[in-house]
Amino acid sequence: MTTQRRYPVLAGIVLTAALLLSPAMGTVMANQAGNQQAAANLQENQLSEKAKRTEQKLQMLFPALDDTSRQITLETKDHLPVYEIRYEKNNEFFASANIHAETGNLLTFYWDSKVPDFKNPDDKLAYKSADTFMEGLIGEMRSLYKVTRAPVGDVIYSRYVNGIEVVGDEFRLSVNSAGQVTGVSAGENTLTNIDPADFLPPAQAMKKDQLSRCIPPLLQLMYKTGENQTDLVYSAVFSGYVDAVTGAELITNRQYRTWRWKPISLTPGGKVVKVKNEQEAKQIYESEFGISLKGSTFNSNIGKGQMESFYFSPDEKEFLFMKDDVVIGFQSYANGQPQKGKATLSEKQVLEKAVQFLQTYLKREEKEFYYRVNHPGTQNPHEYVVTFVPSVEGLPLDYRGGSGIGVNGETGKITWYNQRLDQKPAKLPDKRKAVSIDTAAKALLAKPTELRYIYPFVNGERLAKPVLAYYIDVNDINALTGNFFSMKDMEK
Repeated sequence: MTTQRRYPVLAGIVLTAALLLSPAMGTVMANQAGNQQAAANLQENQLSEKAKRTEQKLQMLFPALDDTSRQITLETKDHLPVYEIRYEKNNEFFASANIHAETGNLLTFYWDSKVPDFKNPDDKLAYKSADTFMEGLIGEMRSLYKVTRAPVGDVIYSRYVNGIEVVGDEFRLSVNSAGQVTGVSAGENTLTNIDPADFLPPAQAMKKDQLSRCIPPLLQLMYKTGENQTDLVYSAVFSGYVDAVTGAELITNRQYRTWRWKPISLTPGGKVVKVKNEQEAKQIYESEFGISLKGSTFNSNIGKGQMESFYFSPDEKEFLFMKDDVVIGFQSYANGQPQKGKATLSEKQVLEKAVQFLQTYLKREEKEFYYRVNHPGTQNPHEYVVTFVPSVEGLPLDYRGGSGIGVNGETGKITWYNQRLDQKPAKLPDKRKAVSIDTAAKALLAKPTELRYIYPFVNGERLAKPVLAYYIDVNDINALTGNFFSMKDMEK
């Protein structure tokens, strides 16, 4: 069995280097075991009692599971203890299920019918089959959910309390043309709270005129550069959710993310590193960045006439990026390896590491910047991402997300970086003509806002009870007109 080669696929997009070196790309080099810790195979009698009951329900709903062998492991997925059950028939994969070890909730189920089926059942058959399954799985609690049909054919059960959606409390069922349920996935908050008393009545939510006074602190005036122009915008620097009673921002992801840019002064070193061939690339990678290729060499994708290119190690785990022979970034699997899988450095220490590295390669005239630090997420539980954008006329200039640096939160090593600080627009909108921040806040609330129940995170831990929240569309506001950007504006 041959492994899929990544670099031919990447070559098509690597000319934009930042795509490869974005925080999302950082997941390629993550040690996936940081979020998923597998244990040895278990026996059925080792399942928790709640998980056993759920597995027995699956067998009743899918009698064909009786004739299968099972492989059971207890794993940690997204910080949750999960039983992963693989069903096999005649030594071939037949079905799989993920069950929460503590609550017994079914998280996912998939049945491989072995027969391609590209037809969707009609609504009557789909709803009937899905309802039969749901009643067998959760019984009377089925009545807590409203049912709809997705355009792709799935049947969706969504929880509503007081007429308000409970975000993440849902089931999505796939039904084939014969009316058989072939797949189930549950939301991250499914069946978390059953008691209606845990849900704050909507009458306690603040009115919209009160809400408008909470929005200005959540906006930031800045420049944003697109393909053909630079705009002056009020950017919504929050998650899109605020507490409906207090107006405070709510964090909806375990990875603490800040959208607000903070000013910082750096000391540019003016160092320029050039590479012209594979041998020089290896030398620079090891001597300049301190990353060993362990005796191997770099290969190259460089073609005639290409402005941006990259070198890669034979195992495709180490990358060095150039533009016009000047190094503009790298990506290192070796530096990304965790020791214990969890970050131990503070945000201040991480910022110091990023600053120390980046300012060496800054041009002499580049001194004033804005930055933000995103904390480790579930994909890379040990990696911070620090992003820098230039300060122009005292405001942050966001050019395609700025320049990013990945920092290993355990070792302090730089896991990846991309340098995109040299694109300065020739003409800027006049910031003196910007509408007031209060006007921008009212514009943000001009579009419909929704009350929702959500389970926000505090210090990386999800709250046990739901919070009544306003969901707000967080598109940018044109700071010169006080209006939302139209599609025509975005295409300029």
